[in-house]
Amino acid sequence: MRVAVVTGASGVLGRATARALAIAGATVCLVGRKQEALEAAVAEINVAAAAPSSQPAALPIVCDVTDEAEVMRLFADATKAAGAPPDLLVNCVGIMSGGATVDMTAATFDNVMKVNVMGTYICCREAFKVMSKAGGGRIINIGSLAARSPRANSAAYTTSKFALDGLTRSLALDGRPLNIAVGIIHPGNVESELIPPEERKRRRKEEGYIAAEDVAASVLHMASLPLSANVLEMTVLPSQQPFVGRG
Repeated sequence: MRVAVVTGASGVLGRATARALAIAGATVCLVGRKQEALEAAVAEINVAAAAPSSQPAALPIVCDVTDEAEVMRLFADATKAAGAPPDLLVNCVGIMSGGATVDMTAATFDNVMKVNVMGTYICCREAFKVMSKAGGGRIINIGSLAARSPRANSAAYTTSKFALDGLTRSLALDGRPLNIAVGIIHPGNVESELIPPEERKRRRKEEGYIAAEDVAASVLHMASLPLSANVLEMTVLPSQQPFVGRG
């Protein structure tokens, strides 16, 4: 692991993941749509990694992963900024949109799929191109426990995470002859601004949370393995969180 690209890097999971990778010695390109949020994350991570200003451990790259042209430029920009092609991609990008099925518009459903599935697919495709030329690499997608045990009123989000699980399995096969390992981590409850405040409070009381750093540690473990070894799937959740058949 020399150069990592982390999408959704200004979010809770993305930021924690980028920080863990940088502290472990990688040059990390933080990817997101909001420049100000990215720059704040980069500044914090460079301090945490004790990186000199002349050789930063974290670099910001503004990119909308649903824009194919922007993603195609992303990996060229990352290679130029880091001085070497990325050998690790961690897809933390994702949005959540809940609500009763009868009230959800097709546009809302489509937007969740566009970000969570299509955006991740485009990033993976472009990473395949770069990694195959460089002799290999690793992709880690961040899924969700929803892909194993959905919650009510989460049709769009759940569908997107089931799709992401299928995408990961397909890419794991396609990556074999290219020396590209592909796996997925399904986190359970991680406290996030994506969750409405009242629901966040309920989950904290009834189910508990894991820290974003717990998921980041799982990413770091997978990323530290040789390319001859792949963790295809991992689930990380609070010990007390209901799982199969939860309500």
